[in-house]
Amino acid sequence: MSPLSALSPARTLVNDHPKELPQFRKLVLLVLFCLAQFLDVFNASALFAALPALDISMNMTESQSTWMFSAFQLTFASFLLISGRICDIYDPKNVFIGGIGGLGVISLCTGFVDNKVLMIICRAIIGIGEHSRLCVDSG
Repeated sequence: MSPLSALSPARTLVNDHPKELPQFRKLVLLVLFCLAQFLDVFNASALFAALPALDISMNMTESQSTWMFSAFQLTFASFLLISGRICDIYDPKNVFIGGIGGLGVISLCTGFVDNKVLMIICRAIIGIGEHSRLCVDSG
């Protein structure tokens, strides 16, 4: 029995024959994945710009404003292996759609929070939601 050749992310296995995706679908997927990557970068850079205003409006101490970044990084690193397993068990497409949708809802809710503790908790939850992008990027 010969081993299967490695498949590119743009090919799927149907009846042991690789099926090529249409060019239009490849472009749509590329745009979707680029937008998901943009969300990650925008999420981090927007906080850098907004942090001085948040410090003043919420009377945050220096350590509390540091937790705005640390909560995200801590949960992102802690749930990395768990989210990889979730992507192995469930369909990566559904995990991606659910994660991006959840990330959008949590980010929207974070914009309306006026309590510094709730803001830090929302940032921690956003760190977990960022993993949905990794499911499709690595699969």
